[in-house]
Amino acid sequence: MKNLRFSTACLSFVLVFLLVSPPATVPQQEQVDLEMVAKIREEGLERSQVWKTFSQLVDVFGPRLTASPAFNAAARWARDELRGWGMDDAHLESFEFGRGWTLQGFTLEMLEPRYMPLMGYPKAWSPSTKGPIETSPLMLAGLTSNEIAAYQGQLSGAIVMTRPEETRFITEDRDYPPDYRDAGVNPTTNQRWSPTSRTDASEADRAQQEAQRQAARQARATQRDAAQMLRSEGAGVALEPSRGEHGTIFVLGQNRDDDNSVPTVVLASEHYNMITRLMERNVDVTLRVNIESRYHEDDTNGYNIIAEIPGVDPEIGDEIVMIGAHLDSWHSAAGATDNADGAAVTLEAMRILKALSIKPRRTIRLALWGGEEQGLHGSRRYVERYLSGVDNADARDNFSVYFNLDPGAGPIKGFFLEGNEAVRPFFAANLEPFADLNSTILTAGGICCTDHLSFIDEGLPGFQPIHSYDDYDVRTHHTNVDSYERINKEDLEQASVVMASLLYHAAMRDKKIPRNPEIGAH
Repeated sequence: MKNLRFSTACLSFVLVFLLVSPPATVPQQEQVDLEMVAKIREEGLERSQVWKTFSQLVDVFGPRLTASPAFNAAARWARDELRGWGMDDAHLESFEFGRGWTLQGFTLEMLEPRYMPLMGYPKAWSPSTKGPIETSPLMLAGLTSNEIAAYQGQLSGAIVMTRPEETRFITEDRDYPPDYRDAGVNPTTNQRWSPTSRTDASEADRAQQEAQRQAARQARATQRDAAQMLRSEGAGVALEPSRGEHGTIFVLGQNRDDDNSVPTVVLASEHYNMITRLMERNVDVTLRVNIESRYHEDDTNGYNIIAEIPGVDPEIGDEIVMIGAHLDSWHSAAGATDNADGAAVTLEAMRILKALSIKPRRTIRLALWGGEEQGLHGSRRYVERYLSGVDNADARDNFSVYFNLDPGAGPIKGFFLEGNEAVRPFFAANLEPFADLNSTILTAGGICCTDHLSFIDEGLPGFQPIHSYDDYDVRTHHTNVDSYERINKEDLEQASVVMASLLYHAAMRDKKIPRNPEIGAH
């Protein structure tokens, strides 16, 4: 990607060019402060701190599983940074979550028919094994419930393989919104584009997909029977294959409050499949597994980090323009693309505005969420506390917009409009000054599965940028390789200045951001 830094002369040229652009390209009802845009670009591209922030989150704190010591330390650090930048009311807000978890030690080895260290990762909230387990694995995959029941009395302390050889890998990233113009959303139903959305499936493809779903449902029923047997018998450890290729391990978590869960490890598919083939050939296999984990029960809260730049307009200063990203990650890597990049951009956008000593008409508020990976807990609790119900009717009326930073990586290419065409003029006008940074795409549809939905579900405007999805679903999203090297510094700088400008202009416009007429406020 080209260097984003601009000389003073270049900035002046951009400013003059934009001032003389035909009025048709910038809707007249949207006032864009091009002088402020130039200041934001200069601060964000010439004096950026976003890479320092990103590195702190990824390298110093690393994995940030909610309620873990690493997450809590990252939350306190972010709060202190915000205070140091001069933000108002920077603080942590707690919500009920459950106990935390950290991995203290882990080994996984094949001892026979030859020695080989194996690639795998325990699921979050997996309990420790009762010391190292060294034995031949048992294969329960492909058995009926009655056949599984025949193993009663044989599973105590055993290494159990619960799935067949993995052959259906995650090999494609999510599609970009079709043509970048229509993401397949129906504004009436607000159907959202998701990682598995496809718009070009044939009837035969759909029939095959339905057959696969039916087979998967049957397999899950058998797996539930197997899981119950493992629990009741006291199995030593369960092994599952990853659906990633080339050593990519997709691993999430177990029930965090279950004291009787079976220790579980997700293996690299290549290693899991090798073991299954050896067993099918009646080759004796011996494995050694040891998990040392720790539950953290002294503080079972999750935390959000909140800070703001107060509005100064006596008429609309209490109205809220908000930006947020989830700070938490899964545990097998540093959570670079999911979601240290989004958290760093959120912090940097606020830093830029504060460094420019802006006096926004509306209050600009930041939130870094906890518990997103387990079900949008932080943002949902925030909305319930401050925006839901009869008692929060005034706060709901005073809420303008929420911008979210999460799925994907790389620069901001544009925005999903969530079926709300009334906001197109706002985004079109305010993204045009960043056309040279390739941030101009607006698509009518929406995107699923992240924190802006907490606001949309309350009838409030919430928006997520379009990012790059190259290698996101296949390689980094919830995997053991979601690392520092997956992010480009200049992409974070670009995203930071785009978001800072959107926040500023949303806070300064005469009216709140329009709400979607198809989604009634509660």
